[in-house]
Amino acid sequence: MSKNIIELHGISKSYDGQMILDDINLTVRDGEFLTLLGPSGCGKTTLLRMLAGLEKPSSGKILIDGRDAAGLDPQERHVNTVFQSYALFPHMTVFNNVAFGLRCDGVDEEAVKTRVTEMLRMVRLTGYENRKPAALSGGQQQRVAIARAVVKEPIVLLLDEPLSSLDYRLRKNMQIELKELQRKLGIAFVFVTHDQEEALSMSDTIVVLQQGKVVQQGTPREIYENPTDISVATFIGESNIFDLVIEEANESELKITVESISYTVRNPAHFKTGDKIHLLIRPEDTRVYHRSEIETTEGLFQATVTQVIYKGTTVDLILKLPDGKRLSATEFFDEDNGEDVTYTIGETVWISWPLGWEVVLPYET
Repeated sequence: MSKNIIELHGISKSYDGQMILDDINLTVRDGEFLTLLGPSGCGKTTLLRMLAGLEKPSSGKILIDGRDAAGLDPQERHVNTVFQSYALFPHMTVFNNVAFGLRCDGVDEEAVKTRVTEMLRMVRLTGYENRKPAALSGGQQQRVAIARAVVKEPIVLLLDEPLSSLDYRLRKNMQIELKELQRKLGIAFVFVTHDQEEALSMSDTIVVLQQGKVVQQGTPREIYENPTDISVATFIGESNIFDLVIEEANESELKITVESISYTVRNPAHFKTGDKIHLLIRPEDTRVYHRSEIETTEGLFQATVTQVIYKGTTVDLILKLPDGKRLSATEFFDEDNGEDVTYTIGETVWISWPLGWEVVLPYET
């Protein structure tokens, strides 16, 4: 089992009496890709700056590789940061940008050449040594910033929304490259983003922050499929949400009514008869049927198609229920049965979901 390379115990931070971070407890394992995910203003970057030594906590303890970080200056932590702006020196070549930190540390010039050359090879920038940052694309500049941070062999690399300024296609490519680089290096990455899809696709562990608190921590699959409360569920991906009252309950099952249809679903958290709940169904789990596809409408509820959004591999539908409530559904193309995802606005369709795939959460106002 990997050791904990970072430990945070009861970390809080306030400015002028306003709490920014509140009792944060988490660990980062050696070699782990951990993402801090949350909306703007939730404390992600403040937490990252504390790990880097650029901010001090108001209370609590940070351990880096088993050492109390309170007594360590930033340069003593063996932690390097890649900032959103990349912060490259515009007057220096790619080689000199990457070599800068090593030279500041007094590393022998022959060793500098060897280490920088190897790092540029690793980030696929061999042949770009003599270019200035202005002559590079956004993705190339990002790779230079990563190479400059990693060439000093940190035990943890901190990344503060490093992909946010890239266009969509380049951002997707860099997500793959960054994850591959992390695997090659074998060091811990702590990555800050507000992009849920980015966090889900890259991380070993996601820490969801809201209003300065950790509201859930787990693998991408755990966070997406088993959110602990409605705030996480609505922040991570899209959800169709029904607010319901449990009609009958036992230790394993709940009886509920959705759109006048009675269903029996699992009881995940000792809910009782009369409890109010949120029932969540993800759009990709929402099944939509033409009337011609089904022999009976028993167990299905009716909706009207109000929007059809073609996305190449999927069709997204916006549906309206008889009471005016709107639902989202994602239908995947099957080349052998393409007509199943052909819908017209105003068409009446029938809705279900695979029982057991729903998420049941305590009701919150």
